Amino acid sequence: MNLIGFWNLTYMAGRSCHIWLAIVVTGCLTFGSSHAFSELNTYQIKSAYLYQISKFVFWPEQSKQTDFFNLCILGPDTYGGNLQKMEGRTVFGKPVKLHKVTNLKQAETCHLLVLTDPAVVSQDSLSTWLKSHSVLTVADDAINIDKAMVVFVIENQRVRLHINVDLAKISGVSFAANLLEVASRVKSGGQP
Repeated sequence: MNLIGFWNLTYMAGRSCHIWLAIVVTGCLTFGSSHAFSELNTYQIKSAYLYQISKFVFWPEQSKQTDFFNLCILGPDTYGGNLQKMEGRTVFGKPVKLHKVTNLKQAETCHLLVLTDPAVVSQDSLSTWLKSHSVLTVADDAINIDKAMVVFVIENQRVRLHINVDLAKISGVSFAANLLEVASRVKSGGQP
């Protein structure tokens, strides 16, 4: 296939995707389910953020000595199955593998732990656990800033990040400066 044929194929594939997306949006709006569509869109945005965030996080070298980048969910899958789309992609050269865990003991080999039900873990037990596990924790809602290093919040109808640098230091995880710049709130040095 020549280069022109390749670009035409790419263009048509892109158009097909746009057409399909238009059908889904129209279907959601037709059935009066615009709220359901916006929720789905939010889940997709958060899962896409998780993958992008993982590129701007630094884990200690010893935690990279694994066959997989282990993405774990503690609690129900509130991402609408969108986290499964990360499987097979790579983070620090390792393919992403998704795991469902029910407690911190099962999360010991995780690199990124999504706390979809942060109430199941106390702040003290999580802080103690993180001292011996280099795991990036993620949660929703600003009230969870003391349990998660990255918190997704909705501000002005957009998904934004709050980052807890202090909690990351406990775990031996750090963030690239450009990730901190896009956060709408950074908790550092004991400051809220």
